[in-house]
Amino acid sequence: MTFLVYIFSFLVLISIIVFIHELGHFTFARLFGVRVLDFSIGFGKSIKSWETKSKTIFNLRLLPFGGYVKMNGEEISGKSQSSDSYSSKKYYQKLFITLGGPIFNFILAIVIFFIINLFGIYKVTPIVGDVLQNSIAYKQGIERGDLISKIDGSEISSFSDAQLALSKRLGESGNIKIEILRNENLFEFFLPINNWLSSREPSNLLYELGIFPPLEPIIGAVTEASPAAEGGIKPGDKILEINKKPITYWGDIRREINNSRGNEILVEIFRENKINKLTVKPRLSENTFSWQIGISSSFELSEKAKLLEKFSLKDSFKNSISQTYIVIENSITFIGKIIFGQISAKNLGGPVMIGQYAGESVIYGGLYSFLYLTALISISLGIVNLFPLPVLDGGQALILTIEKIIGRDLPDRILEFFYKLGTAFLIFLFVFVFFNDIFRILS
Repeated sequence: MTFLVYIFSFLVLISIIVFIHELGHFTFARLFGVRVLDFSIGFGKSIKSWETKSKTIFNLRLLPFGGYVKMNGEEISGKSQSSDSYSSKKYYQKLFITLGGPIFNFILAIVIFFIINLFGIYKVTPIVGDVLQNSIAYKQGIERGDLISKIDGSEISSFSDAQLALSKRLGESGNIKIEILRNENLFEFFLPINNWLSSREPSNLLYELGIFPPLEPIIGAVTEASPAAEGGIKPGDKILEINKKPITYWGDIRREINNSRGNEILVEIFRENKINKLTVKPRLSENTFSWQIGISSSFELSEKAKLLEKFSLKDSFKNSISQTYIVIENSITFIGKIIFGQISAKNLGGPVMIGQYAGESVIYGGLYSFLYLTALISISLGIVNLFPLPVLDGGQALILTIEKIIGRDLPDRILEFFYKLGTAFLIFLFVFVFFNDIFRILS
């Protein structure tokens, strides 16, 4: 069932983004009087088609991994010069038609961010729920309960803001400056990094520093024959108190267990609408030299740390523009770091990763997460299509510009050579990211 959710979510997400992309080309073409012959979503055999009064044939095709808009007069040779042909249009008109897809991808992101801002953004307050022992953050003195205020000068209001700020430092060396509010006092911490995460794919940037979000103190799993199992603790139990000290976040549990120094602890739990008190004797872990009872978190975010933030129409629009710009800027920086070897190419993902993220967004985050992911993927597709490869929109725009500068069309043999080269590169890239996805799943 879960697999079907992943597949369905992927198909819906890709279909939306591809449709909007091709709609961009279609809209600008019709705006400038170009007759569109074929508007296709997917590749391969047509499974459903219909014709409009303007003689445009709309097709739903078998393979839902892309799409295209075929216009009158856009062939490499034998170009039509009729008034409704693409080739008869002015340079700026052709440019807008060519770049219409990426433009609409960015507009889609703006619209989604606008809706999210207007109806409410669920944020997780950047409270440090726990700090991993011997991590970078731990060694520099960051503590459980600290509130992250700024990272490298950027204002931080949620954990997603923190992730975004940290993503700018991937592959870099130096210090990450984190400003912390602790007991209404401001502290500065400098976390040293050296070619940070340049050789591998990071799972979560805050986790990589040793910082965990505020998690509900709910048991996800209990190790067999562990002190917790022997004491009667079960998955799903919510820990309320340890030795009569209130437990707010998961990090409080680790703190109180370590404070026991191996002495028996009294654990108050909530299970099936009842409060139970159990006794557990922690054991010393030979690997971490810390006291443990054999439990792991359910990784549910604390409800106390969640915040629903809504904005006015004006602020929603401003925020949507700003968010789209920031994502575009960070994405371009990220791609640049991969090209120049600052970040591992393992970070690149393809259809499998998109499908995985789409499914997880639906299962764990609902409509909000799915829409947010759609906006991010739409921006990514827009950026990728701006690459200067002849088979992509950016390459087409480059060819148009070169032809405008030299005052004549490029020879067909040169165009064909670069089309073949671009196609080969894209095939190589697709195969590379596909195997990246497979290795990501298997590892």
